[in-house]
Amino acid sequence: MPFSEGQVLVHPHHGPAVVMSYQTHPRMQKDCIVLEVRSSRLLVWVPVDQVEHVGLRPVLDSAGLSALFAVLKAPADTEDPQWSRRYKDNSEKIATGDPMVIAAVVRNLMLRDADRGLSQAEREMLRHARRPLLTEISLSLGISEDDAGGRLDAVWSSSGAAA
Repeated sequence: MPFSEGQVLVHPHHGPAVVMSYQTHPRMQKDCIVLEVRSSRLLVWVPVDQVEHVGLRPVLDSAGLSALFAVLKAPADTEDPQWSRRYKDNSEKIATGDPMVIAAVVRNLMLRDADRGLSQAEREMLRHARRPLLTEISLSLGISEDDAGGRLDAVWSSSGAAA
């Protein structure tokens, strides 16, 4: 999967990063993509042969964004009634870095909040899960993260789920 210098990619654990260069890592002696993480200016070296394994990917295009919005509009998944299991399951899903999986967690938490309310820990989890989605939407549409939050809320509430 060729990437070009200056292109914005999404690292599943670090978030959006800019391709700085292709270099051979001095110690590993492997060809790597050198990324600069936008939020922290951290340099991350990803071996070219590990790009798919790491989960490095381009920002969602319009089709990907439509799919993400479709996940937000879908009915809730069946969830474990026991709080601790539900929390653990959602934490594992968020850790995948997959925007579709994270969107499902956000949707489920928003539906639970509208229906029964959330515990303090689940409210914090919802804030934490929304962050990568807002970043993805803002990068994909070229808008601010505040506007992306408005877009996410509008998509979710237009599904009739919030009613």
